[in-house]
Amino acid sequence: MSRNKSLLGLGAVLTAALTVCSMGSANADLNPSPTDAVGIGSDTVQNMGNFLADGDNAGNPGYNSAFPKNRMVSFDATPDANDRAGYLNGSSASLPKALNPTIVLRQGLQPVQRPNGSGSGVAALIGDIGATHNIDFVRMSRLPKSGEYAAAAAAANVGPLRAVKISTDNLKLATATTTNAPATLTAAQIVSIYQCTTTDWIAVGGTTGTIVPQIPQSGSGTGDTFRADLATLNGGPTVTLGGCVQVGEENDPAVLASNPNAIGPFSEGRKNLYDSGYFNNPANKYGTPQVALTSGIKFNSETTYTTNRGLFIVFRDNDTNAPSKFQPGGSRNIIRDLFYNPGGGAPFVQGASGQADITAAGGVATYVVCAVAATTC
Repeated sequence: MSRNKSLLGLGAVLTAALTVCSMGSANADLNPSPTDAVGIGSDTVQNMGNFLADGDNAGNPGYNSAFPKNRMVSFDATPDANDRAGYLNGSSASLPKALNPTIVLRQGLQPVQRPNGSGSGVAALIGDIGATHNIDFVRMSRLPKSGEYAAAAAAANVGPLRAVKISTDNLKLATATTTNAPATLTAAQIVSIYQCTTTDWIAVGGTTGTIVPQIPQSGSGTGDTFRADLATLNGGPTVTLGGCVQVGEENDPAVLASNPNAIGPFSEGRKNLYDSGYFNNPANKYGTPQVALTSGIKFNSETTYTTNRGLFIVFRDNDTNAPSKFQPGGSRNIIRDLFYNPGGGAPFVQGASGQADITAAGGVATYVVCAVAATTC
């Protein structure tokens, strides 16, 4: 009897221990090891980061496909594989409340706010001032700003920043496929819509409907680009956004597709990825027939507004000469192996597999090394 009780007690202890271990390791994302290469940042560039790390659905291998000991880990800006923002129901099912999702940057660390956007990503890199880095690179849909460069140069263990351009991408205005907007708007009309002085589509040649202009969330490189472009469309002066402008997750077509009165900036590369059939309807469980999602949007006023921009990987320039090697027995550190290897062979993003991954993510693959603290590239 005593022995049985002891065995039962041991079983209970083991069960409890396993439960505690399971609870301690329950995280939505992979927890990188201390020697993995960790990236964060832009929503626009996140699929490129994912494909570069783990390969794409067209069969092009990613860096991790060769099963290296140390991996490339690129945390999405959004907590959903279909690139959607995370929400909880608000006061009703029709009033969603945006989450503030988190990530664990390295094994053994506590969760921190998930950087969502180019600005949020580079700010996190600048704030990563420990002697041991938790963040190695940032995906950006714009170059860092002068203030960000200055802050990095002044920060302990950060220093000057360098970018490499891995792709180009067109930013355009988009509406639902079935929309009340006219096919083409003038520059003045676009400015007026975002100033909220024009509020009905019928006033600009469309069908009656209250206009719902959209702009990406704070910290978004796409949002920064579009605000600068509005000033250009306005002849130079900054455009003050009107109260009717709504903030939403960049490059998530859901709001645009579901509202015939909505309009907003959208990445052509992201639309290309939708058109390729990559995203599946989340209502279809695994093991049942999958149905590809379509974006449900179309581009508007392309001759009036199309901006060709670069998409970048940004890192500490000092890390180019870090003495630690990324892989056991290897000759390159993280930056030289993945992104920038001056005087040596091509880093992964410049090679054939990396370029194919970028193209599969909807981008126009390129490889340009930008100067330290570059304002153009």
